[in-house]
Amino acid sequence: MVAALLALMYPVALLLGMPLARQRMENLSNWERATVAALPVAEADASGSRLPLGTSPAVDAVVSGLQSGSAVLVRGAEVLATGVTIDGTEAVLPAPLSGPAARLGASLEPVAGPTDMSGRVYALPESAPPGAPLYLDGSLLVSGSLSASERADGARVRFTVPGLADALADQTDTAVAVVGAAALMEGPGFEREGDIVTFARAPAFNAPVRLITGDYAPLDEAAGTIVLASPTSEAPRVAMEHVAVVEGLTGTYDGENRDFRLQHVPLLERDPGRRLYVGDRELLSGDERPAERVDGTLRVFTFASDHGLVTVDGRQLVEGSDYERDGNVVTFAAAPARNAALRQHPDYLVSDASTGTITLAAAPAPGEPVWAGSYTYYARPGCGATAFECFLSMPQHPVPFPNWVAERIVPFFTAYPFSDSRNVIRATLYTAAGTLVSLAFGTLIGVLLAVLFVRVRPFERALLPWVIASQTIPVIALVPVLVAVLGNMGVTVQTSLVPAAIVGAYIAFFPVTVGTVTGLRSVDPLALDLMKAYAASPLQSFLKLRFPAAVPYLFTSLKLGAAAALVGALVAEVESNNRLGLGYAIIGQVQAGDVADVWILLVISALLGIGLVSLVGLLQRLVAPWERTGLAGADGDG
Repeated sequence: MVAALLALMYPVALLLGMPLARQRMENLSNWERATVAALPVAEADASGSRLPLGTSPAVDAVVSGLQSGSAVLVRGAEVLATGVTIDGTEAVLPAPLSGPAARLGASLEPVAGPTDMSGRVYALPESAPPGAPLYLDGSLLVSGSLSASERADGARVRFTVPGLADALADQTDTAVAVVGAAALMEGPGFEREGDIVTFARAPAFNAPVRLITGDYAPLDEAAGTIVLASPTSEAPRVAMEHVAVVEGLTGTYDGENRDFRLQHVPLLERDPGRRLYVGDRELLSGDERPAERVDGTLRVFTFASDHGLVTVDGRQLVEGSDYERDGNVVTFAAAPARNAALRQHPDYLVSDASTGTITLAAAPAPGEPVWAGSYTYYARPGCGATAFECFLSMPQHPVPFPNWVAERIVPFFTAYPFSDSRNVIRATLYTAAGTLVSLAFGTLIGVLLAVLFVRVRPFERALLPWVIASQTIPVIALVPVLVAVLGNMGVTVQTSLVPAAIVGAYIAFFPVTVGTVTGLRSVDPLALDLMKAYAASPLQSFLKLRFPAAVPYLFTSLKLGAAAALVGALVAEVESNNRLGLGYAIIGQVQAGDVADVWILLVISALLGIGLVSLVGLLQRLVAPWERTGLAGADGDG
């Protein structure tokens, strides 16, 4: 049975978890972002009509966009050539480029650090242009890194880096990780297996975790330092001026068309790093708000610029029908709705982020190129390439795989010594003690009420409705009131068994009362008449007749009360913030999102409940041995 239940957890985990994984995969906010930038020529001294672009995953991603679209050759913001084609790993120009592709400046300064980082960490010179490419021995260094899917929480050491195995498949050197502003070497700093990276020490809370997949990656952008994937004895040099191939937007360049499309999609609608150009002129990417407040009645608005595209709540309006323009004053045919998002985009807007469509405020001249210096897009789901990979990387699973729970058993039980109040065995014993105390009180109250109900019928008619009504009060609402009352009485509820004992007894007494009443009244009337005929006292009738008849019902009720008392004790521990009990441990793991640990605690709670019920059964054997004898005799006769 246990094996069947464990096996059933696998399909149940997939059934409940896969829809959540697909939602994560489809949610763009969970996707990794990639930036398309100008692609510098791979060799600093390259010239002529064929310029090498190099080979690397980062370069290949840009080249694929250039091959499917159009390419433009630029130096800074100056357009050198249009109609550039891509032939494999080379850019073919319509006319030869004279002079070297890059003018190199000063070498980077090495930064002192750990021995294993020698020849890897360098500082950019202050004179380096922002975003300038780096060259080593005249060859371009390509920046590249992959980020971990999980967020560093100060305790996690195991991270998933989607695509890492493929990105480092051909790499022979030791991998390098960037954690915050520190670089770690594979081996002493971390171990990797496929896309899984396990660190020797947990990264600090919220520290970015990246693995270098290119030639280098920024280490500390504020300090202007980089770290190389492979050590070098000669320092890299920064390009003070360079030629690059950029992505030209696709569209009709006829002097009238204003819609053009980028190749890498979907786009970020608000991208502060986006740089678009028409010819040598950079386009403004921001939007303008009107000087006036949109109150639902005003139709005339003033903007900072005297040109641009006007939108209301993201919907582009048509000049001439929706509004008229007089310089920077816009008059609408109908007043925009109150508090509508009225904006003017001076140069362009992203009209469709999913297809990468850009609408310009003014059409470029015939043949004038529209090109992208840089922009960011959603490259891939951050949780993995498939829904199953996203399922495996989910921080919380409704139902975990049994092997995940098994892997956590030893670390969970050995996390704290027995002397620590957070030790799970100690917490279990504490909750068991509270449950037994509550069961004892509940049993005493329940038996006394049952005897009174049987002996004094008016008493039963007066109190039984209130006993039943007491069970309709939600325990979760009752506990805070009880905690407040006990606190005012001077009881330290955070370390006291009193709340658990009272709540458990409150829940347990009802089944004990009902069961005992049923048992006491189950006596054969003829047997009672016989006792009276023998002049037996009421006490003798109770001890010799009613009590033996009520024992099976009493202990059945006690078993139900034991389970109910355990639930009451757990609820009381949670509501009273009692850190010594099992209930607080369960809610703590739920809030932390450690699903496997939650299931371990649930199993412990279930085993504790089974143990308490078995203890009641053992007590029944001791108190009423005649039941066991009677059962054995019945079996023998059969």
